[in-house]
Amino acid sequence: MRQPWLEAQPDAAADDFSPRSATRTAGATAWVVGLALLVLAAGRSGAIVDAAYGLPLAPGTETLIAVAESWDSAMAALGIPDWVETVTAALGTGR
Repeated sequence: MRQPWLEAQPDAAADDFSPRSATRTAGATAWVVGLALLVLAAGRSGAIVDAAYGLPLAPGTETLIAVAESWDSAMAALGIPDWVETVTAALGTGR
């Protein structure tokens, strides 16, 4: 059975079924999502430490607390919390 809408037309725009369609690979999408999560984690490092302190005692809890504290220290050394506080204050001024 012929499906003429699937055949590539030289002057037509690519559709979802064409190899020329504008799609992203799973690897490229994973990099973008990972970068977004990293930016979010950088801005919320203090909240991550607070959440880690509230975890129940279980195997691995101390390791998670140590990782959260290290992450918060690294972000503080870069000045990220101060920058996030400045941006938050600037955006919240008109409210």
